[in-house]
Amino acid sequence: MSGALVLLSGGMDSAVCLYRAVAEEGPASVRALFFDWNQRSRAQERRAAEALCTATGVAPPITVKLDFPYRGPLTSSDGPVPLDRAPSEIEACGVPATFFPGRNLVMVSYAFGTAAALDISRVYFGPNADDAAGYPDCREECLRMLACACRAGVDREIELVLPVISMSKPGIVREGDALGVPWEVTFSCYAPVEGRHCGRCDACVLREGALGSER
Repeated sequence: MSGALVLLSGGMDSAVCLYRAVAEEGPASVRALFFDWNQRSRAQERRAAEALCTATGVAPPITVKLDFPYRGPLTSSDGPVPLDRAPSEIEACGVPATFFPGRNLVMVSYAFGTAAALDISRVYFGPNADDAAGYPDCREECLRMLACACRAGVDREIELVLPVISMSKPGIVREGDALGVPWEVTFSCYAPVEGRHCGRCDACVLREGALGSER
């Protein structure tokens, strides 16, 4: 077994994971996995994921369609997402309305199955320190336990690599700058407006704050 499989949403965190994997493994040994789970931003995310693969010389992403039997603000346009919150408010709010139960559990499990089928030894996933407070399935303890269960379930010694798990968004930008990530092609927004970043949701606030703080 060798190589890497990157869960690639097209956002900042997963872009750093892709560039780190390519730096460590080489583009020919890296595959990307894109999930369409009916998220409102799936078209923009898919374009970003494809552009990042092109930029790194990685094969186009494997696209997986997930159809959860429930919806939420990130999948339904009539479900409002929090807007215009300061980073301190985002951090202090606890589990937000944008938490989608089970999403990461399913995605990581699917990634381990795909890695086993393709004889790949490492799965890269991009939760970060800013996610941990509000999103239970982005916490390192949860993900380490999940990886252990997945290894047992596929009977393969596949490693879960979490390159940005201890980084804040500004730290992720610094890491991405060092790796040469083209931020302009990434996409991180919960509720796009006419195909563009809304500039008001939590994802946009954290993205813009991080990019601005490092420029």
